[in-house]
Amino acid sequence: MWKEETLNEFLTTPSEKLLEDISKIKGDIMILGAGGKMGPTLSLLAKKAVEKAGRGQKILAVSRFTDPLATKLLNDNGVETIAVDLLEQGALDSLPDAENVIYMAGRKFGTAGQESRTWAMNVWLPALVAERYRHSNIVVFSSGNIYPMLPVWSGGATEETSPMPNGEYSMSCLGRERVFEYGSLKYHTPVFFYRLNF
Repeated sequence: MWKEETLNEFLTTPSEKLLEDISKIKGDIMILGAGGKMGPTLSLLAKKAVEKAGRGQKILAVSRFTDPLATKLLNDNGVETIAVDLLEQGALDSLPDAENVIYMAGRKFGTAGQESRTWAMNVWLPALVAERYRHSNIVVFSSGNIYPMLPVWSGGATEETSPMPNGEYSMSCLGRERVFEYGSLKYHTPVFFYRLNF
């Protein structure tokens, strides 16, 4: 049976393919929403990859960081943390520029009764980020919830499947993609959507 330390080591050990890819990336990498369930692991993975590839980029992890253990873990491993509530006025302007942005911020579940905050986190904030980091390369974490429910035998949705969100959360996820898409078209910002299903 694996222990938590073993699992964390596995999840934060860069593959040869990642090392090859990260060697091509120029500039610092900023992870917005790095304090969530995947953020600390991704931040550590990026830091290890940069070091192992002999690159000098900074890994900047941005979040409210309500868990002091996550902050300590990242700082102890060379990831620079910036504690800020991204919804606060002026928060984005206070952040440094970064050539590469990974957008993980968002309200994931438990939207009932707080729908407006869900839309603020998942649509309004992305619009602000698309404007603030219009000169960056942006990877946007999104969700497969934007797709319709499909029968198991169909094999599931593909990128050719038209979005058909069901409910406030999934609609706000599609909204996030649309405002980043708008920013990409307006400012010629390279944007990549990374849809997760679990």
